[in-house]
Amino acid sequence: MKAKDIRTMSPEEMGSKIKELERELSLEYSTKSSAGGKSRNHGKIRTIRKTIARMNTYIRANQLGILAKKEAKPAAKPAAKPVAKAPKQAKSN
Repeated sequence: MKAKDIRTMSPEEMGSKIKELERELSLEYSTKSSAGGKSRNHGKIRTIRKTIARMNTYIRANQLGILAKKEAKPAAKPAAKPVAKAPKQAKSN
């Protein structure tokens, strides 16, 4: 789950999603152990653990008041166009 999606969730939604992910993680670990240490989806355990950590971090930051709700950003300035350099003239001897 992306951080952008996590930011839009309420703390209650995050709590229920964390419990769901922990159940899924437990299932993945049991599948891995019953399969002799091999899992069909190798990165899934890591992804689930990182998502849980991201959610817990966001919840804690909200409790501490570190993360404030982001306000709408002003429109970005247009990028300056690069100035073309004049071609170099050949040196005469």
